[in-house]
Amino acid sequence: MRKGQITKEHIIRESAGLFNTKGYTGASLSEIIERCGIRKGGIYNHFENKDEIALAAFDYSFSQILGHLFKALENASNSKERLLAICKVYIDLIETNSLEGGCPILNTAIESDDGHPHLKERAQQAMGIFIEKLTLIINNGIENKEFRKEIDPEEVCSYIIAVVEGGVMLSKLFDDSKYIRHCASNVRQYIDDRMLIKE
Repeated sequence: MRKGQITKEHIIRESAGLFNTKGYTGASLSEIIERCGIRKGGIYNHFENKDEIALAAFDYSFSQILGHLFKALENASNSKERLLAICKVYIDLIETNSLEGGCPILNTAIESDDGHPHLKERAQQAMGIFIEKLTLIINNGIENKEFRKEIDPEEVCSYIIAVVEGGVMLSKLFDDSKYIRHCASNVRQYIDDRMLIKE
């Protein structure tokens, strides 16, 4: 890997944690420069402006959370366990700070709602990918006769995402993982009560 590419990836990696913690508005270019330990000109050798850095940083953070999700799903033996494994990833986000700043989709969606259309679009695309993965798990559960055939995958996705992301938000707000744990427990109960085929 060339030195220029190494520097660019270093900027993306370091600024990702900054943007995910302080937000687009809160993270200044001078903070990015200081955190990366390079000169201002070094930034502009690789990026035209702060917007470009922010988009690359979001993509990096999202790829990190996808990596955590894929790893968790590898060890799950059925569809219910896969859904619960996703909840566990979000518990780990809070309790181990495995991704600085927490969930990049949640953080970006809240901040970029009206003020930054390009970041909002990136967050929408990322959430779309997440919804696709969840839908695939749910449909597999239906096909394998683990989940009831009458459940609506779109409705289930909306519920799980809203509950989990709400738990992340509350846990970050109050610096207490009990909220994401409560929400993960609610998802488990929802799966048991509303989705599983009873023997």
